[in-house]
Amino acid sequence: MNAPASPPDGPASEPLAAMIFAWLKDQETRRGQEARRERRWRNARAVFLALSLLAGPLLLASLGRSADSPKVGPDYVALVRVNGVIAADNPANGVRISQALERAFNDRQAKGVVLAINSPGGSPVQAAMIRDRLVMLREAHPNTKVWAVGEDMLTSGAYFIAMGAPNVCVNRSTVTGSTGVIQDSWGLDKAIDKLGIERRVFTAGAAKNRMDMFQPLTEEDRRHARDMLDAIHEHFKDVVRSGRGARLKRPEAALFTGDYWTGDVALEYGLVDRLCNLQDVLVEEFRVPDAKDYTPRPTLFEAMSSAIGTEVRTHFGTAHVPPGGPQLLPQL
Repeated sequence: MNAPASPPDGPASEPLAAMIFAWLKDQETRRGQEARRERRWRNARAVFLALSLLAGPLLLASLGRSADSPKVGPDYVALVRVNGVIAADNPANGVRISQALERAFNDRQAKGVVLAINSPGGSPVQAAMIRDRLVMLREAHPNTKVWAVGEDMLTSGAYFIAMGAPNVCVNRSTVTGSTGVIQDSWGLDKAIDKLGIERRVFTAGAAKNRMDMFQPLTEEDRRHARDMLDAIHEHFKDVVRSGRGARLKRPEAALFTGDYWTGDVALEYGLVDRLCNLQDVLVEEFRVPDAKDYTPRPTLFEAMSSAIGTEVRTHFGTAHVPPGGPQLLPQL
């Protein structure tokens, strides 16, 4: 039996090897091209997704601005809104709202100024900044009619702001009042003792570590906190006395407990002047159909955060207010 023939060596085998090499090289080139195309498509899809995430919020913000700021006729009031918790790092802060109030008061075509407030309160300092600016602007424009309108909530720091207006009205169900101050924290000293944890804090100044939640609360801590809260509370009471005066119909001992009421009870107690909605005030108090909104628009980041859903806002409770410092908020 003859042995199988070996592949021919020499010149005859060289074209076959070249063809195989060329085919392999072509396949490798094709795979490289397909990989590059796939990378390009992946990159294009990623860019498209990123642009969608950016364009969506911008479109919503643009539509929202168009909806919130319709064209107004010749008869209108200048409107400023205070929405959400009042804090330096929130849209409802002293600088932004004060600037909006200045623009509103400087509108010579407006028939007056309306402050629409829907807030549980917040920082006593930011609330005081807004209220004080409102009072100063009223003094600079004595002929400008001003109303504050409470919506869902007009409590604590929000009510503090409303005291800068000579006239205040709310809906029958508006949560109103809460003339008080709160400061809360946690006491975890017993917990770390049970867990065998040692707290190590170094300070210069005997009171620098006051109210440390990992240390037992001392009588000196209680006294200091009480004195500070009483001082802020007295500021709040002075503002209410100045804003409402003889219109208050209950003893201060009953009004300044930090309690809150519905709008109809607030009217009975003299905390507000009438029951209303925003449109009622425009028509009945100013005789105009429209309001020109001077509220600062959200920044790009705020609009994107709101539309994507990464920013959570709340009108109720204290959960999203930085703990530790005194707050003009109701304990709902």
